[in-house]
Amino acid sequence: MNWVKALLLLSVLLLGCADFATTNRILELGFGEANPFMEMAQTWFGAWWLIPKLGLTFLVIALLWRSQSLSRIALVVAFCSTPVINNLVIIAGAS
Repeated sequence: MNWVKALLLLSVLLLGCADFATTNRILELGFGEANPFMEMAQTWFGAWWLIPKLGLTFLVIALLWRSQSLSRIALVVAFCSTPVINNLVIIAGAS
């Protein structure tokens, strides 16, 4: 496997973990979840909502693994970064 592809796939995993961590911080600040699917997962699983969150992240990684286009994988990485950036802006604004 190409090292660039591996780095991009690792980035998706790290961004999924960062999204989880920043979302938990937002919830601690008293804000709610904007994604209705993740809100439902939080309601159903409570503190264990990490399971469906990272499960979907691993599904995305598995699908990207099959892709041969580095530019398409990079585009997905860029899309995966937007919730993290948004969460960081919310956290910074609440401080």
